[in-house]
Amino acid sequence: MRAQFEESPPGPIHGGLNPRELESLGLCPEEVLDFSASINPLGAGPGIKAALRRLSPDAYPDRSCLKLRRALGSHLGIEPEAILVGNGSTELIHLIARAFLSPGETAVIFTPTFGEYAAACRLGGVSPVCIPSHRAAEFRWDLPDALNRIAVLKPSLVFVCNPNNPTGTYLGEDEVRQIGKVMDSHGLLVLDEAYRSFVDKRWRSQALLRMGNVVLLRSMTKDYGLAGLRLGYLLAAPAVVAMVGKFQYSWSVSAAAQAAGLVALDHPRHVERGRRMVSASKNFLEGTLSRMGLECLPSAANFLLIRVGDASRLRLELLKRYKICVRDCGSFGLPEHIRVGVRTIEDSRRLVRALKLATATISENHE
Repeated sequence: MRAQFEESPPGPIHGGLNPRELESLGLCPEEVLDFSASINPLGAGPGIKAALRRLSPDAYPDRSCLKLRRALGSHLGIEPEAILVGNGSTELIHLIARAFLSPGETAVIFTPTFGEYAAACRLGGVSPVCIPSHRAAEFRWDLPDALNRIAVLKPSLVFVCNPNNPTGTYLGEDEVRQIGKVMDSHGLLVLDEAYRSFVDKRWRSQALLRMGNVVLLRSMTKDYGLAGLRLGYLLAAPAVVAMVGKFQYSWSVSAAAQAAGLVALDHPRHVERGRRMVSASKNFLEGTLSRMGLECLPSAANFLLIRVGDASRLRLELLKRYKICVRDCGSFGLPEHIRVGVRTIEDSRRLVRALKLATATISENHE
């Protein structure tokens, strides 16, 4: 008898080019300028491609990523036992949920935000409680209300993206500490810092690890332009790392990703150069878009949330006519907004020209 399967809902929507969509539009990925992903605009760091060419593909990768954890530990001033390397930070999100969530427990997510938090919770049989922010408050959360809700709910996990995707909201150290303190010992605060390296004035979050109930997520994918390899890591108390690591598949981090990560850590200036480039391009975009009459809230991250009206229609217009891809934020519950990853000044000028033409075309068709 053929097994019967329920149709599962689609997974979270992400940035990046969709080959099937491009094919349907008669476009090649190489000719599309991708603003939908938020990666270091300088691309992969120095020496990474050469390291990949030297790699022997017939050897298994190190299951424990020992060399990379030691290198990260030296780079960050932290013991390797407090580090778990993953196939991008997304894998680590799902591992944390598997390790610390069971049906009947509670998880809290500060929204709108990255869709994988909710997906990981639901796969664990938990429907997360959302603490939303709103455009009227420039997408900042009502922290006293959030703290009260967390104190009552006593969740096993709380997910906070900082700076937040897609709003660019950045919580200060005292605000994050308050969330960790109100959770006390009943759960973990997962602070996703995937975009931290692109924040101009960031605070030292590693001090939070002394609280014992905080997990920090980091993304080498974004910092070092390794989207095709997938590489991220978490920092936490060794007992938490050991618990999460029990659920990780063997060899989930490829030899290529580990080799690239080791080389990348030797070039910290690459990340800093990318941050400075992002800062300059972001200032240009914020000023130009504001003069165009588009609402563009300040962002601490390497992307901007822009209110454009019909985001889905504008995205398609930009892609079809101008070969530019932006992120439609309908999946975040923000159908009037697009998210734009910050690239070089030259690329940003091309985006501005296309936005002017595309918005004019849509406006004319409405009349």
